[in-house]
Parts: sequence; structure tokens; C-alpha cells
Amino acid sequence: MGWYAEKYQADVRDKFKKCVFDGHPFDTEIQVIHPDGTPHWVRLVGEAVWNDQGEIEAAQGAVQDIDKHKAVQREIESSREEWQLLAESVPMIVWTTNSLGRMSYVNQFAAGYMGSNARQLIQEGWWQYVHPDDKPNAKAIWKNALMTVQPFLAEFRVLRHDGTWRWHLARAVRVDASQGAQWYGTAMDIQDFKEAQETGSQLASRLVETMESVADAIFVLDHDWIFTYMNRQCETVLERKREELLSRCIWDEFPQARDSKFQLEYERCVKEHATVRFDAEYALLKKHFEVSAYPHQGGVIVYFRDVTTQKRLAEQLQQAQRIDALGKLTGGVAHDFNNLLTVILGNAEILAEQFAPSTQEQALTQMISAAAQRGAEMTQRLLTFASKQSLEPQVLELNTLVKDMSPLLRRSLGQQIWVETIYCDGLWPTLVDPGQLEMALLNLAINARDAMPNGGRLLIETSNTVLDEDYAAQHMDLQAGPYVMLAVSDTGQGISKENLARVFEPFFTTKEQGKGTGLGLPTVYGFVKQSRGHVAIYSEINQGTTVKIYLPRCLENDRYTPASAMHEVHHDGQGRLVLLVEDDAQVRQISRRQLETLGYAVIEAENSQQALHQLVCEPDIALLFTDVVMPGGMSGSELAHQARTLRPDLPVLFASGYTGHAMVHHGGLGAGALLLPKPYLRSQLADKLVQAFKSAATSDLDSSLP
Repeated sequence: MGWYAEKYQADVRDKFKKCVFDGHPFDTEIQVIHPDGTPHWVRLVGEAVWNDQGEIEAAQGAVQDIDKHKAVQREIESSREEWQLLAESVPMIVWTTNSLGRMSYVNQFAAGYMGSNARQLIQEGWWQYVHPDDKPNAKAIWKNALMTVQPFLAEFRVLRHDGTWRWHLARAVRVDASQGAQWYGTAMDIQDFKEAQETGSQLASRLVETMESVADAIFVLDHDWIFTYMNRQCETVLERKREELLSRCIWDEFPQARDSKFQLEYERCVKEHATVRFDAEYALLKKHFEVSAYPHQGGVIVYFRDVTTQKRLAEQLQQAQRIDALGKLTGGVAHDFNNLLTVILGNAEILAEQFAPSTQEQALTQMISAAAQRGAEMTQRLLTFASKQSLEPQVLELNTLVKDMSPLLRRSLGQQIWVETIYCDGLWPTLVDPGQLEMALLNLAINARDAMPNGGRLLIETSNTVLDEDYAAQHMDLQAGPYVMLAVSDTGQGISKENLARVFEPFFTTKEQGKGTGLGLPTVYGFVKQSRGHVAIYSEINQGTTVKIYLPRCLENDRYTPASAMHEVHHDGQGRLVLLVEDDAQVRQISRRQLETLGYAVIEAENSQQALHQLVCEPDIALLFTDVVMPGGMSGSELAHQARTLRPDLPVLFASGYTGHAMVHHGGLGAGALLLPKPYLRSQLADKLVQAFKSAATSDLDSSLP
């Protein structure tokens, strides 16, 4: 038996004897000596052979080479020892279970962390150390992993030895081996990470809250010009919802900005990695923006604000300063010129006395005198524009003045112009110079006549009105309060927007050479301003022009009851949805605020095409509130007609800078249409809305539409 290692000889001999003499089978593993002298593992098995008498007559067995198997076992054992050494060295919980989920190993870190020992944890398991609130979910995930053989991944709190609960991230995977399947798992303390994450989340939330509350509009673009963030103010300024823009390209959503100053500056910001600041107008929204763009790793951050109102007020201030400067200049010139004219007229009068009536010299002196008189009239107009003429204000009934002037106006305008007057009952008195007001009315009537060379209609109206704080805030040197209004409307050629901004400048005229001095409207402007009033002008090409003069209400010896429009409005729109159609963004914003204050819900459209789309998409629209004159080829009255085709019972309320009678008589609206003249108070809007809802139930708007 020397062919196997000496240390196994006694054991093999003993097992062989028991097999031969006692009939015991044997199965043992031994090392044999390989021919090259190296030990080699084999498996030796044997059993007794019995005869018919029940006696052992021989023994038989076999030898199996298991050296490779033993080598694998040694590697596995070595790996297990190395894995266990590693498991004992890492600062986290390490554990193993069998395929049934029974724990077979847990490291000493786990025992120390939970204040127990490894043996107890293996026997009892460590689920008892999991927070009661987290245990049901964690166990459900574990059971699912056992059933599906998918990796186990869960977060839960574990009780530490000091009595504190700390969050852990547990992972486990199943490993199939010859000895059977085992689950190898870890649980890592992530409490500090959780707290840092919570702190970061709170900081992010505060940052978002801050960005949502600032007055500036903010949006963020990535390198592909995709919107990744927008704050609430951005939605308001751009008049678009976040849901419509996020994850969309800015140049696709705002194509009018492509290749504009906006794109050039944003690209420069990214390319040069530098802050850029600029201002530009976005024509589609009719807004002027002040923009600051900052580069960041992901693209560009844009802060901007709508400065349209500030820019308009600045332009009004510049206009007022320019007119004031012109007024001072023309006032000084007129004063000096009057002195010269005094000398000329005086000398002409002396010369006239020295010549016989029919002589050439007498005719020349009369021509000098007539020219000087015309010069005196012009200087008087210049003084009126400069607000330096001497006024003699009186408490005046405006209706009476217009009635007295009507015959003169009809004679001055000729038969081609149809003159109509509409008087307000209970008109408030005003304090004004009657002679200057007559001259202003005559100037307006003559301007209207010149704008209607082929004839037309002239409408003169009076009314009581109140200019509120919102309207006053948009105009320089205007006090909110009650005013008496005189409106003159024509059906003439209209004035372009470019010229409309200059009509009150002296010597500016759109008339042909020799047909106008350019002093008509400036003298009206100067007189009204000197009377503490206000002038507003509305005009559209081929639609006509309306000039409104607002003179302060005279409270002295007032015989009239204060206007109810000055009282606080109590009105409940009950959340009914109003479609607001207005092409002027500022007016649209103010109107929306008034409607919402009255309790209505509002959706907006800036032209008739958008409004028709909204009417199709929003069946809950309860009323159409639209401007009459709008760009885009479809007026408010045409929009209303199409809207009533879609919704026959839809109430409609019109708004216009022209007076209501002007819109009716100039072909804009039918006589039955409800119209709210601009500017208007919230109380006036409320009354018209109530009237619109009531009349919709009993009348057919089609009869009032063209």
C-alpha cells in the first residue's frame, strides 16, 4: 500500500479490515503518490462480497481521480476566506442568505452597528432592527426578489446601537453555485447623503420660489436653444404657458425673433461666454423688452422685463418736453412779433389817414394792415399753443355752447358734410373760457372737413366721464377724476400711427402745401392743457378720426348728483369665462385685470383669427368682449357676426376709442350693439357686462351687425 501517502495508511488499513471482516462499506478520500512523486487526490470506495451462506468471501472497490475537484474546492474555500476577510473589513453591513432567505452570514460591523453579535443576528435575523414604518415595503421587495430572482434594492431606516434611526441603502444579488444558490448583500448608511440631499432640495426649492416671485421674467435655454425653465412672470410677459414652451425651441415658438437682435445677442453671449445687455422690441407682442443674458454651462440664462409702459411714458415725457420747449420758443417769438405787428399796424393806420380813399397808396396801406392782422391771428394761436394767452374762464354749460355753434359749423363745413350733434342729459358744468372753446371746436370741425374732401359725416357729442387711475398713469400730467367730454368724430381718411404721434406739434401738418398752417391741433392742445384738461385722439386709416376733449368738472355751485361711477363696484362675475379680444397689449392687460377683479375668468386673443380659434376650442366662453377696430382684415363687428354664427346665443360687448354714436353712424356697428367707449371705469364695464348678459337672452345681435 505504499502507493498512497503514508499518513493515510493506518486509516485505509483499518477501514479495509472492517470491510473484509465485518462487512462495513468504506468511502474515503486519500492522497496517492503520482509517478512523478507528487501527491494526487483520489476517492477510494469498497464493499464486502457475500456468498450464499452469508459469509464474506471477498472485497471489491474502485478508485476515482478527484484531484481537479479538490483543487476547485480549495479555490472556492480560498475565495470564501478572501470574501469573508473583505466583508469584515468594509464599513457597512454585509450578509448572506440561502435560496430560502435564511441568513447564513453577517459581518462584525453589522453586529457592532446594531449593538448585537453575529451569532444572534444569524439566528434571529436583523429585520427587527428595521424601522416599523419601512419594514412592510422592504419585506415586500425582498419577497419579490426571492420569487423573481431579480436583484434586491431598497431604502429603509435601521436602528443604530445608540438608539437613532438612520437611512440605509440595501442591495443583494443571487449567485448560483454547486453548493446551492446564495444571496450576497450589503446595506450602506446613507443618512448623511439623505440629509445633504434634503438640504439641496430645500435650497433648490427656495431658489425656485425666489425665481417665481421676482418681478423679472426669467427663462433658461440649453445649447440647442430649448426652453428648460421658465418662471411665472415669464408666462405673463410672453403671454404663453410653460407647458407650451418647455422642451421646445425658442426660434420655433417665436419665429419672428429668429435672425433678430434677440438671436444675435444670445449667440454672442454663448460664443464669447460673456454677459450681454440690450433692449429690443418684439413686434408680435407689441412690447419693448430690456434684456440681460448670462452664459452658463448648459446654455444661457435670460432675465428680461417689459418696459413698454416706461418707454411710452418716457416718449410722452420727451414729447411733452419738446412741446414745452417749442411753447417757450414760440411764446417768446410771438411776444416779440406782436410788438413788431403793433408798430406795423400803427404806422399803417397813420399812413391810411394821410391818403385819399381811392388812391393806390390807400390800397397799399390796407394790404399792410390786413397782412398784419393775419400775423396777429397767427401769433395769438402760437400764444394759445404755448398756454400763454389770457383766459377768461366761466362756469359753462357745454351743451348750450355746442347748440349755439351748430348753425355756424354747418355753414362753415358746407353741404357735403352732414353734421349731427348728440347731447348728454344731466351734463356736468365745467369751468372754461367760452371763446377759446368755440375756437377749439371750430378748429376740430375744419380739420374734419379737410379730412373728408368728398363729403362725409361729422358727429359732435357731449358726455360725463371719469378718468381712472389706470388711465391717468399712462398719460403725463393727467389727474384722475370726473371730466366733461366733448368729442368730434369724422368719417375721413384717418391718420397714420407715425403721424398721430406728432399731430400736436406746431407747424406739423399732413395737408398739402398751402392748405394748412399746422397750428389747428396745437392750439387746441395748448388751450385744453391750460384749462387743466386732457386731449385724446383716435384714428385709423380709412376709418376716420375722433378727438376727445376732457375738461375738469366744475364742482362750484354743482346742481348735479355725483356720478355713481365714482362709487366702489360690488359685482360678481361668478367665474364666467370672457373672451377678451384686443390688439393693444397694455389695454388688454388692464382690461383683463378689471374683468378678473369683477369675478370673471378670462382668456385673451389679440386679433379676430385667434378669437375664432378660441371660440371653437373653448365651449365654456360665456361672453365676447372685443375691440371694434383691429388689424388683420377682420373688424370686431365682423368677428361678432361670425361668433354668433357659431354661437347664436353668445352675448357680445364692444369697446372702442371712438364714441358709441360715431361707431353707429360711421358704419362700424348697428344701432342695437352694446359699446363701451374707452377709457372706461371698472363700474362702467360691470354695468355693460350685466346689460350684455341680460340683453342676450331677449334680443338677437344679428340685427345690430352689418
